This record gives sequence, C-alpha cells and structure tokens, in this order.
Amino acid sequence: MKEYGLVEENVDLKKYNTYGIGGGASYLVRVESIEKLGLLLKYLNNNNISWYVLGGGSNVLLPDEDYDGVIIKLDALNSIIINKDIIKAEAGVTLGNFVKVLLDEGYTNYAPLMGIPGTLGGAIIGNAGSFGVSIMDYLVDVTIMDCNGVIKTLNKEDIKYDYRYTEFKGKKDIIVSATFKGIKGNVAEAKEQIKINLEKRKYTQPLEYKNAGSVFKNPPEYSAGYLIEHVGLKDFAVGGAKVSEKHANFIINFHNATSRDIIKLIGIIQDKVFEKFNIELKLEQVIVKWENHGKKSKKENK
Repeated sequence: MKEYGLVEENVDLKKYNTYGIGGGASYLVRVESIEKLGLLLKYLNNNNISWYVLGGGSNVLLPDEDYDGVIIKLDALNSIIINKDIIKAEAGVTLGNFVKVLLDEGYTNYAPLMGIPGTLGGAIIGNAGSFGVSIMDYLVDVTIMDCNGVIKTLNKEDIKYDYRYTEFKGKKDIIVSATFKGIKGNVAEAKEQIKINLEKRKYTQPLEYKNAGSVFKNPPEYSAGYLIEHVGLKDFAVGGAKVSEKHANFIINFHNATSRDIIKLIGIIQDKVFEKFNIELKLEQVIVKWENHGKKSKKENK
C-alpha cells in the first residue's frame, strides 16, 4: 500500500479521535492525492480488505474493538484555490484553516465556524455549524468518490440536507472536495467576533476534557443541553464517561472512558429525557461500527 501514501501499522486509534477512545487498527494510510485514493480503494476492494475514512476524529464514537482493516486519512488533500468569489477546497483541510485562508482573502461569511474541530469533509457530512451559520449555507457543489473509486460532482440543489445532517452521513461515499461561494465583509469586525465566540466556547464548553462536541441535535424549540440538565443528569457518570457540568450536551472522557461507557450514558440520557419531556433526542455524533470482511489476512496484502 506504500505506493498510495504514508502507511502506519498497528495504530492506536485513541490518538486519532477527540474522545481519546477506541482500539487499534491494522493499518492507517495517509493518501497523497485524489487519484491515489481511487487506486487505494480499488486495491482494498479487490483484496477484500475493509476500510474506513476517518477525518479529524471529532463528532465520532469509535468502537473499543480492534479494527482488522485500513483507516484512510485525507490530511494531504488540503489545497484551497480561490478564483474571484469561488473557493475550491479539498476535504482534508481543517475547518479552522479553511476559515483563516478565506479571512486572509477578505471573505467573512464562514467566520462563525472558527473553533469547530475537524476537517472540511467531516463538516460537510454533518452540516456543521455555529453562531447561526452552517457549512451548507454557501456551498455550491460537492465532489465525491464512491466506494469503487468513481468520482462525480453533485450540485447543492441535488443534495439532501438539514440541520446537522446531509445524505452523506452513514454512507461509504467519500467527499474529496467542495466548492463554495465567498462573500467579502469587514475582516477586522469578523476577527473580533471570532475572539468573542472563542471566549464564549471556552467558558461554556468543556474544552479542558476530551470530548467530541455536541452529542445530540437540538430538538425544535429546545436545546438538548437544557433538557439533559433538567432531568438532573449534569455530572452524571457511567464508568469513565460523564455528562459535563459545564454544558450538559457534552459527554467528556474524564477517566479512561470506553466506547461502551459513552454508549450506555447516551442511552440513559435519551431514556430520561423522553420519560420527562416526551422528546426523543437524536444523535449528532456518529457511532461507528467496524465492518471486517475476515476473508484474508491484512498482513498478507500490504
């Protein structure tokens, strides 16, 4: 697999997600280009080797079990090209760097997203947003690669999306790049607002602990944090996982939490909120389940 990118063996996945949980993976490959990503997928599929694309590791809950497959990282796919008011960016760029590059060129429309962790591809999958702006607001199109390495581009109007959701969530299609509309504004004011927003995050979110962001989507007319707090679950713990005392819609890894701890805590929260408010909290985070083909030894196919 070395012809497709940088290969690591026997990887500790705790280092690759913001919860700091999970088992190991047989391989991790940092692909060097979109073309090599397609070739890698064909190789893995032809050899019946399981694979999973992992972005910045935020907003996901990885299993405790080891993964007998290949983790694909798109970090090297991080180019940003600006042509007048049209921005073309690859999926591996961090969302923070995406916002910074746009600000450097005078575009302020995505400034409210500064502070959200993860990659641009992951942000699109979950339609990430904050302070009234979502990533899909100014999106023009998305270029995806299907599980067989075939590339196609979808216009925004052809994509199903909603609050913290797009049709890419839970699918094997890989976002490789996207095009956005840039809107110029007052950069100094935008940067000042970013400072205010980041300070607000510092005091309202448990950034001092390992976490994966908001656990649940906000239901209509309520905040998930309000509902969780008002069923008395702030600071409630299962194993090493705990509902944050600072913000109830955050679960923190405060003491060697496992995926099982977090999943059990999620279930308790949903049950308690439904019991008191008759509201079903829906996950914003993605619970990952490994798919192992188990037909060939991965060590024989490197």
